[in-house]
Amino acid sequence: MKKIFYLPILLFFVLSNITYAQDSNFYIGVSAGYASPGGTSMEGVEPGIDLGFAHLGYRFTENWGVVANLNSSGHLIEDVDDVAVGVAYIGVGPMYSLLIGDNMSLDIKPQIALNMTAGYTYDSEFVDDLSFTGMGYVLGNSLVFGTDQGFAFSINIDYLMGTWTELEILGETMKIDDDNEISQLKVGVGLRYNF
Repeated sequence: MKKIFYLPILLFFVLSNITYAQDSNFYIGVSAGYASPGGTSMEGVEPGIDLGFAHLGYRFTENWGVVANLNSSGHLIEDVDDVAVGVAYIGVGPMYSLLIGDNMSLDIKPQIALNMTAGYTYDSEFVDDLSFTGMGYVLGNSLVFGTDQGFAFSINIDYLMGTWTELEILGETMKIDDDNEISQLKVGVGLRYNF
């Protein structure tokens, strides 16, 4: 039964690769924007700055490819001046690109947020005795202006959702319950170089 289910999916990918095959397209980029936190674990956390340190994409065909991203965001805690929290993750997943115009595309990039981590700082020093780790998912979208080789500009809207699974405090790691959801809506701009 599983083979019957997977056969149409495999056939779709093979046919789409044959139909739209053209030169491979690789890009590397960076981004910056606004991150609005949500979820039970982020109560009392203010909106902050989102930074995408490395965005890598490789397109197998005109439409299909893969992406890997290193993102982090920094947030202040409400009513506390000297404590902040940073949330970082590595996102990996497929990419589907829709050509909208001659030089514009929409990249749809669902990802798994691997190694999702939250670390706290106090007076600009990392509080190494308190951190959270977990896993999540990212629904990523980029409107890209510039599909040719060279520099391109993008408008990014990403939604991160996940759960913290471990807490490390004073060197001790412990499992935590499922009621520690995190979500973030991130809106920003990016600069990439298409090879």
